[in-house]
Amino acid sequence: MEAVLDWERDIQKTDPKHEILKELDDKDSCYAILSHHWGMEVSYEEMTGLMKMGEEERKEVRECYSYQKIIKSCEQAKKDSYKWLWVDTCCIDKQSSSELSEAINLMYQWH
Repeated sequence: MEAVLDWERDIQKTDPKHEILKELDDKDSCYAILSHHWGMEVSYEEMTGLMKMGEEERKEVRECYSYQKIIKSCEQAKKDSYKWLWVDTCCIDKQSSSELSEAINLMYQWH
């Protein structure tokens, strides 16, 4: 969450190797959850690929409602003293059928 906010503040100067999406396998960590609505949402591929995109494509993603919703959610989670934020639309690599299947099976437990 902090990484996303730092990244958004200065996206042009962020190290592209900076870890934005991190797998958290810690049973003691508390995190906020942002669930999606049906429609156009920022994907895992878009979030992890922002630094590799051309300027116009990156601008298009960053200006869309769903990306701004993630940024605002990070800000709110930070205000509420959470260190982590789970966003189901961009925290699951849907190109990996095994990851998607595992995520669907664990969704109830996560929420």
